[in-house]
Amino acid sequence: MLVLAPASVQEMHDFVILGFELAFKYRNPVMILADGVIGQLMEKVELIDQRPRWTNEQVEAISGSWATTGKKSDRKKHVITSLEMDSDIMEANNLRLQAKYDQMKTEEIRYEAIACDDADYILVAFGSAARICQKTVQIARKKGIKVGLIRPITLFPFPEKIIAQYATQVKGFLSVEFNAGQMVNDIRLAVNGITKVEYFGRMGGIVPTPDEVEIALEQRFKKG
Repeated sequence: MLVLAPASVQEMHDFVILGFELAFKYRNPVMILADGVIGQLMEKVELIDQRPRWTNEQVEAISGSWATTGKKSDRKKHVITSLEMDSDIMEANNLRLQAKYDQMKTEEIRYEAIACDDADYILVAFGSAARICQKTVQIARKKGIKVGLIRPITLFPFPEKIIAQYATQVKGFLSVEFNAGQMVNDIRLAVNGITKVEYFGRMGGIVPTPDEVEIALEQRFKKG
């Protein structure tokens, strides 16, 4: 499914609307992967107009082929299932889904790249971890260490191409996560062995400071 990772209260608001639009577009679930820090923040938010964004005619036009409006004589019965006993039909259904996921990877990748063009090292972080890493970038650069940040906004589709692009230019990536390392392997797959990829994370609700992230970066790449 499409996964959106907000890093601010504004994005928490905006991604609800975006999530519904993407769900309509792809007829697919969309997850908003927030975290406890973002959930407890108090920030100014610009509210988007909540009035209906589509006319009734537009809704009917985009939902006419699948909405549960009752059996009509001019179409087949709608059957919502992921299982088909006929292998040929099941394979065709899987190919249809794979095509949809490929379309997502082409059209829906979202990310933010900060100070990456001249970076020797790049932090990769999403959600509130990315906000902490923005300060880490400033701290490291004041010490003469050229550090950048890639913030995946979509965790699926993952911005693997931009990471692969920078992999040829940097000495290493540090995945900064508030978990046991759920994203680091995605980064390693994108890097494909071109450069070093390390992990730094805290769990249980412990939020590291920007200085702690910078120290972790130095420790893991001290020979670089």
